Amino acid sequence: MKLLLIIITSLCVWRFPDRDIKEIYDADSYETIFYDVSEKDQAIIEEILGYPLDVDETQFKFFTVFNGSDTVGTVATHLGKGQYGAIEVVVAMFYDNDPNKIKIKEVRIQRDREKDRVNLRGDAFLGQFKGKGIDDPLTVPDDITPASEHSEKSSKAIAFAVRKLVVVYHYMVSK
Repeated sequence: MKLLLIIITSLCVWRFPDRDIKEIYDADSYETIFYDVSEKDQAIIEEILGYPLDVDETQFKFFTVFNGSDTVGTVATHLGKGQYGAIEVVVAMFYDNDPNKIKIKEVRIQRDREKDRVNLRGDAFLGQFKGKGIDDPLTVPDDITPASEHSEKSSKAIAFAVRKLVVVYHYMVSK
């Protein structure tokens, strides 16, 4: 008997960095920063999230965005599991006058296979994330309304990806 093990990974490439930093921040460059997650970090992050990290989430990649020499924000990507397959989520964040007050500037979907992609990619759904941060639950349906009645699972996957990136980034930069 053969055993097939399939692991859904959270690794996700940033497909359109130049376009995204220009459109979101009116910026011109970025730098990749890696954060290694120790066992202690993992335990704390999982406690905050209420869910375990994926097995491959031992390192997170964040992109510090610059306009000239000024830091204007940070971008992160995550691969979530939607109703019909992978959803690649891009989260743009900024500091609200305090490194402990990270806020969401914008959320984008760069790739998906969802049937309800128009609603999932629409501003009515993704716009709900703007201005939210570490103190917001970022959960469907408590804090974020699903994109439609037909996309609750996908809406939850997107919200969880956003929440995970905000929690991990906040924890890693403030420890």
